Amino acid sequence: MKRKSQKASEKQNKKREKIIFVKLIIIGITVLIGSSVLVYNFFEGDLYTAFVLDLVGKSFLYAAALLFCSFILYLCFTITVINPQRVKLKKVIAFASVGIITLILTIFLVRFSFNEITKGATDLSAYSKGEWQVKEMLVTDVYRGGYHTGPGVLIETKEGEMSLHWENYFSNVGEKYRFTYLDATNTIIKVDRVAD
Repeated sequence: MKRKSQKASEKQNKKREKIIFVKLIIIGITVLIGSSVLVYNFFEGDLYTAFVLDLVGKSFLYAAALLFCSFILYLCFTITVINPQRVKLKKVIAFASVGIITLILTIFLVRFSFNEITKGATDLSAYSKGEWQVKEMLVTDVYRGGYHTGPGVLIETKEGEMSLHWENYFSNVGEKYRFTYLDATNTIIKVDRVAD
């Protein structure tokens, strides 16, 4: 009887190992695809294709992040609830804490990635329909790098914040530019300097 239960638990352990390896392989593949698409996007000249590649690349990276969170949640659930290795209570509590923190991060990541993908799809749709405006505006501030509401460069004007995904144009504070931007998300698609 003991041998049978040992064989069953060994079979379950091998099954869990398989699940872990498959998840890690899928995470690696999605990161590789997403990164490759985004790197290729730097060399893309056509703006519509760049919007498509940006959306596809980010979707794969967000999917990889969510898969990684599900991987950690699976490990924490297995150790906390099933506990096949008979881990001590202290360690079980530690894994439960990690699981709760990961669950909170996963919920935040789901909301964030959904918003970013929706924004990318809106940009793509607005660009393909030609829903953009052209206005001359004075640049009051420029944020490069670090964390802000969008990728690339965040440009502050008197009419609000605008996102510039690909900085092939350099905008300086205190100078006036003619911005061609998408109505829906204030994403800049073209910048022309206005001569004084």
